[in-house]
Amino acid sequence: MTTTTNTNFFTDSRRQFSESQKKLAEVWDESQKQLSESQKKLLETWIDNLPTGMIQVNLSDSFQKTLNFQRECVNVALHTQQVAMQLAIETQKQFWDSYFQMTQKTAQETPSTTTASW
Repeated sequence: MTTTTNTNFFTDSRRQFSESQKKLAEVWDESQKQLSESQKKLLETWIDNLPTGMIQVNLSDSFQKTLNFQRECVNVALHTQQVAMQLAIETQKQFWDSYFQMTQKTAQETPSTTTASW
């Protein structure tokens, strides 16, 4: 009897879960449609309210400005990488210099405990 009850429970739970997923998918689809429509209406309204002279765009000028902006972004990124690499190298150099200095100092301060008697 408990096996049947458990089976019914799981079957009912799966069915309810599937139904809730379908409803959620429908709500999601509807919200995406509404969002798309509202964005479209907003853009149409904005364009309709612009003075006609403002819609003209100089594509050559826009392309050149975009290209210059991209070049500047790349240059800044490369400079940042260069500075980061120089800092990393300098940090490693300081670490190794300190290591060798400390090791040498420790070796000089430590008395020799081995004696050779050949």
